[in-house]
Amino acid sequence: MSEPDPAADAPRKVPWLVRMHYRMRTVAFAMMFGVIALHGGGPVSGPGFWALMALLFLVYPHAQYLRTRRLSDPTAGELRNLRTDSVFLGMGVATIGFPVWITFAGLLGTLSNNTANKGWTGIAETLLAFPGGALLGCLIWGFRFEPDTDWVTTLCCIVGLTLYLTALGQVAFTRILRLRVTREALQVRERELMEANDALHRNLREIDELQEQLREQANRDPLTGLYNRRYLDSTLERELARCKRDGNPLALILIDIDHFKQVNDTYGHQAGDEILLRLAALLAGMARAGDVACRYGGEEFLLLMPTMPMASARERAEALRIAFEALEVPFGAFKLKATVSIGIAAYPGQGISADELIRSADTALYRAKNLGRNRVEVESEGVNKS
Repeated sequence: MSEPDPAADAPRKVPWLVRMHYRMRTVAFAMMFGVIALHGGGPVSGPGFWALMALLFLVYPHAQYLRTRRLSDPTAGELRNLRTDSVFLGMGVATIGFPVWITFAGLLGTLSNNTANKGWTGIAETLLAFPGGALLGCLIWGFRFEPDTDWVTTLCCIVGLTLYLTALGQVAFTRILRLRVTREALQVRERELMEANDALHRNLREIDELQEQLREQANRDPLTGLYNRRYLDSTLERELARCKRDGNPLALILIDIDHFKQVNDTYGHQAGDEILLRLAALLAGMARAGDVACRYGGEEFLLLMPTMPMASARERAEALRIAFEALEVPFGAFKLKATVSIGIAAYPGQGISADELIRSADTALYRAKNLGRNRVEVESEGVNKS
């Protein structure tokens, strides 16, 4: 058995419009009953007449409120109640012979209320419902026309109508004030939401920038600033596929610093780092737009050159070897010098896959090492240094 829902059993809050009309209707109908009592019921007055008047003007407002508050849409129900008000007021003035001041007060009061709540629709409904109620009263009690009222009744009509219209104006002012306050609150809330939205967009942009920085850092060697092996692995596959599709060559050169361990052991790792940085700077300066210079690991570097044929790659590798050999790296009181050995592989001559090209370049590099270092080699052929 399911548990009862406390929210379903909780009493619903009655809308402000329903509560306001209940108070207005109770007071206005009570005043109308008092005016009719002052005027007198005329020939039809009697216990039945006064019981009906009490039912219409004293009991009806409370019964209507109790019914309306239980509707699924109390506000819409209350707007429909305004038509019923007009019918009952028309019926009331018909039963006492249409005295001018009482009729005028009843018609103007209900017309004002309907107009304030429903505009032109309210005017049309009042001009139909009020005469309709009067016709119904004439059918029940017969038609008679007694327009005169004594001065007490007339004064009460004028005072009552003035008070009712004043109260209606106060209600309208309160509604306008509420709307103004609500509008200002909405404007403030809108500004807050816009500011929050702008802040959110700024934060998202900052997050995107941070993510981009993290991605860049994840793909960069922290010492040299060149791309790392992780980035090379994904880029080499992509560039090789593009060169195959477009029918272009691709070359890569694998560089290793000769006797690098000896530099570290003799002068320390800081000296080794300086040499690594100088070689990285040479590679970065040699790279074209679209080339990828990376630190392959330890003292090994790799330069990926899409669309470059083998002959051009050998020229660039030799230029790099000569430039690095000529460098003097200041380190304290020393001027350090080093050389590099370079192996070259190109698509499609030395391989058609990324693994084959790396193996071919690595084989060529080891050949350069075995042949005395400080030289450029291609697998299956040797090239002595100049």
